[in-house]
Amino acid sequence: MRLYLVALCACAFLLSGCAQKEFTQNAPELPQVKDDTPKRQEIIKTALKYQGKPNGGDCSGFVSLVNKESTQPFFSTAELNDYFEDARRSLAIYNLLEDQKRLYHEKPKEGDLIFFANTIKKYAKAKKSVDNITHIGIITKIDPDETVHFIHHTKGKNLISQMNLNYPTVMMNDTKVVNSYMEKCPKDEGHKCLAPAYFSAYGSIK
Repeated sequence: MRLYLVALCACAFLLSGCAQKEFTQNAPELPQVKDDTPKRQEIIKTALKYQGKPNGGDCSGFVSLVNKESTQPFFSTAELNDYFEDARRSLAIYNLLEDQKRLYHEKPKEGDLIFFANTIKKYAKAKKSVDNITHIGIITKIDPDETVHFIHHTKGKNLISQMNLNYPTVMMNDTKVVNSYMEKCPKDEGHKCLAPAYFSAYGSIK
């Protein structure tokens, strides 16, 4: 009788082991998270190659240049043509990304786009709103304090600027530049011309 119970327990153990093995083998595989770090690094490397230079001619021309040399991570020329409202290519890029649900407002990533609205008075007077896109840049670095560094075509060159939404009304936090001016403003209204005042959205790569 004792031998019978031992044999029965052993059999049950073996069966449970097989069942567990079978369950493990049939378990669905977890989806693989695609590592796009190399793609983002290539975008930044290409963009910084033109730092301090006039290449591109304007903000959207510079982004288009980097886009072309980085195997079009933002858009293709063919698909962009359907999203123009006027001569603004920056707005067309915004419209395309909005349609593809690639716009977002928190936790920016290096290599993504950054959009600004109402930076050009000609267009701001006509339609002053958060989606009245007039400027665009490429994020190159994000600091631990959430200062976003971006390269964009301004004052005739491709330059690095900063934006930190945690300190929207100051240019400096202690001794560090956290926000750049996007326009000239009277001293008593200077905060109205800092990057956060014009920020619209971030735009992800494909």
